[in-house]
Amino acid sequence: MISVRIRSETRITPRDLEAARRAIAGLDRYVDRPLSGARLTVRRGGAAAPYVVDATVRLDGRLLAAHAIGPAPTRAAVEAADRLRRRLLRTVDAEVARRKAPRFSGAAPPGPPRPEWVERLKAPDRRAVVRRRTYVDVPLPTFDAIDELVGLGVVFVLFRHARTGEAVVLHRRDHRRLGLLFPPGSVLADEDDVVVATPSRYDAPMPLSAARAEMDLVNHRFLYFGDADDDGHGKVIYLRRDGDYGLVEAA
Repeated sequence: MISVRIRSETRITPRDLEAARRAIAGLDRYVDRPLSGARLTVRRGGAAAPYVVDATVRLDGRLLAAHAIGPAPTRAAVEAADRLRRRLLRTVDAEVARRKAPRFSGAAPPGPPRPEWVERLKAPDRRAVVRRRTYVDVPLPTFDAIDELVGLGVVFVLFRHARTGEAVVLHRRDHRRLGLLFPPGSVLADEDDVVVATPSRYDAPMPLSAARAEMDLVNHRFLYFGDADDDGHGKVIYLRRDGDYGLVEAA
């Protein structure tokens, strides 16, 4: 069985915590490679969901996460463990499929071609701002946002966080770690057990014109900011493949 780090935000009996721990600790019997970094967070929910469990584990450095609710902490932990089990098996199956796929002959496969859109970048003063809503129009906890990010295969996801209602950003920092950006002073700073939790670099909201001016000057992958023209609501401006700017707003 694997070692599991447990974090409880409410009073739960040692017996229930141990049962929840065992549900996650037994995941190693489903894969033939070691698992690491197993974590389990148990907290109280609302009347419809008395207990909420968030669980994570790493397979070869890759973070897998699950979120579940239940009438008891043990039931919620078992559901989270079952979701993690399915994700582990899907991950392993996908790796096997890639290994069996035809490979290029020769000493090394050819590198990927340079994306055409890189050659078509517009000058900053010619870039339009294209507005769009978020992919998801309901509040999400961090673990569900991780599922969205991985499932969509994107660099970042802007969403309203279920804990605070704030528009925040989950993003890929590198090939192993995920980051969470949120307004300064947010209680989401305590979400650092799963992601790298970082407040926005800007202490105060700024108008869209200022965010665009910074993007014109520095080619950020994206820029998360509080929009001073919209009550400080968090938004993301990024460079689209067509050379224009995209502006993502929370639903």
